[in-house]
Amino acid sequence: MHDLVALLFGAVIIVFFSYERFNRATYEGGRQLRRLVDLLSPDQLRARRVVLNAYGFYAIALLLIYSFLCVYAELLPLLGGPNLTSDTLGADQLPAVPTAPPANATTGFVPSRNGSAMPWMQPLSNTVEQANTNNIIDIGIDASVSLTIALIMVGLAPTFPILQRFEDWMRSAAHRLAGIPTWVIRAGEDLRLNTLSITAAAENPIPEDTLLIPRGDWERMAHYLSSAKDQVAASDEFRDDLELIFAVSTWILDRKLKLGDLHEREREQFERLEAELRRRKDVLILELDELSGFHIDLTRTRKKKNSNQSQISGKSKSNEFKNANWDRLANDVENLTDDLCILLAIYVDHEIITKNETTDQHSVKTPKDLRDSSVRQQARAKEILEKFLENLLDSPTDHTHLRPRAMITWFWALGVILLVTLLWSVFPGQFETALQRNNPGDPYSRALRYVFTAFNAYCVPMIVALAIRDGGIQSHHWRNMWAAHWTVRLPQALFVVFISWAIATLFIVGLAFWPEVVDKARWVDKQQSIWSALRPVFEYNAPSSLRGAILALIVVILLDTQSALPRNRSARPTYLRSLAWAVSAAATLALCGAITRYVTAWSSALNALTPRQSLDEIDRGLIIYAALYSGIIGFIVIFCIAEVLFNQRSAKGVESNSIART
Repeated sequence: MHDLVALLFGAVIIVFFSYERFNRATYEGGRQLRRLVDLLSPDQLRARRVVLNAYGFYAIALLLIYSFLCVYAELLPLLGGPNLTSDTLGADQLPAVPTAPPANATTGFVPSRNGSAMPWMQPLSNTVEQANTNNIIDIGIDASVSLTIALIMVGLAPTFPILQRFEDWMRSAAHRLAGIPTWVIRAGEDLRLNTLSITAAAENPIPEDTLLIPRGDWERMAHYLSSAKDQVAASDEFRDDLELIFAVSTWILDRKLKLGDLHEREREQFERLEAELRRRKDVLILELDELSGFHIDLTRTRKKKNSNQSQISGKSKSNEFKNANWDRLANDVENLTDDLCILLAIYVDHEIITKNETTDQHSVKTPKDLRDSSVRQQARAKEILEKFLENLLDSPTDHTHLRPRAMITWFWALGVILLVTLLWSVFPGQFETALQRNNPGDPYSRALRYVFTAFNAYCVPMIVALAIRDGGIQSHHWRNMWAAHWTVRLPQALFVVFISWAIATLFIVGLAFWPEVVDKARWVDKQQSIWSALRPVFEYNAPSSLRGAILALIVVILLDTQSALPRNRSARPTYLRSLAWAVSAAATLALCGAITRYVTAWSSALNALTPRQSLDEIDRGLIIYAALYSGIIGFIVIFCIAEVLFNQRSAKGVESNSIART
């Protein structure tokens, strides 16, 4: 029992101590983030809900690796890891209850008609006979092995290169899945296409509505623009950048615009970033003042708490400003504007900046409706900022809506697959099992076996395919499978099918090969290599996960189709389209189920104790059962998901039309 406690305790160690490793940067930031990469950790580049989802993916991946290394601990020296013990290496037996072993023990998933016994229902080797019957559960994994591997994986013990590289890859994949740092870079680039357009006319540099910006800064902008008119190549872009710098510095960095107190604690984690941007803005203003000849008392427009940062000796300032020129300062203005746009994008993602739904746009434009000038300036400034951030605040196709859709899709697929599989095991499953084993077996163990197999063969490929699509959308590398050209769709579809099939196969084959590891003395005595023992297990079990990969591809195409549909079709009845999708999926899955079962039957025939050179009636019957089961799964899963997606879109279309009519 202590072995199980140690295994679970190692899993807890990984969950609690792996977040620090997850929060390490896997990027250099590129041109857009090179100035801010040291000020922002990965979990600050996305909203907390998105980061937790990505961390969940990362933690689950580490737990799977942890389980694999605990079971196959004897492979650690081959991977460059430590040889933990010479006596007890990994799992020496499967979890078993203290029951009397049968006369002829079977070994899990053996590629023969009568060899699919469940590893947790039957003992696997004579090792079980020597198990301590006083232990309620004996998992066969030494406590020192599981705890040592857990410490290695979280970095509390020396690691080895292969594990470290794989952990780096998994962390990078989790970051890409969350859009770290790709989303904030893309959002900042999109904001650079917008302008505030707040500069007053030349004859009146200070407008009536100052928008909370100090009068001295308005005078500065007018003087800078006048001085740089013939000095910079892109004067319009220079003006737009200056507007953004002075406005965002006043509203956000100097905190004159009230954003609300709900997320004030969330904002505290960005104090270093705000201080750095404020310092760079002050230095830039000093240089622009010197170069343009603008001289006023700078302490009026600068907070007292930052005065110590801007006190530079006259001699050193003079030497520095002599080297200043308009081209360099225009480049500094552009860089600071880029970084302020990234700050705004982060604040929108963290919901520090939100849209005020209760504000009437017409009321803020009429001064007489707001008697107090300060309130009027607050409202006008907030309106302009919201308009500048409109694409991030209001876009219905924003990335934050994609993840719930993918999760809803997977939960629907999970529920439908497991429910249909459970019902199949009750009635058709008993005849299929009787045909395969000459005995329908216990209904509870049969249902458990069917559900477990369906989860690995269908649900695992589904979540992998959805994660690939979601990560591609976050990094802007995904191409819509419905709208893209076939030369783009085909490689992307093959990639999704292969990766989802490979990961599901790893699960299935790993579980099937476990008995071979336990009974390793059997194939070691026969001088068999690992591949010789693994090959028949792979050939027998690998084809089944291809059905799940094909079903996952159909779901991905369905999601892309729903995204590509025009809005004016969204209010139509959906059941006919859903039925068409379901019939197509059923035919595809039935054909795939028959082909994969055909391959499995040949593998079973050729690798049996007495090899057969042809398939018999039992094999053909099992092929028919596999085609029926796969077709039913495909029909019901796709019909339900299509109804959910199309009706969700229809509801949004009806709501939009009703709002437009009002």
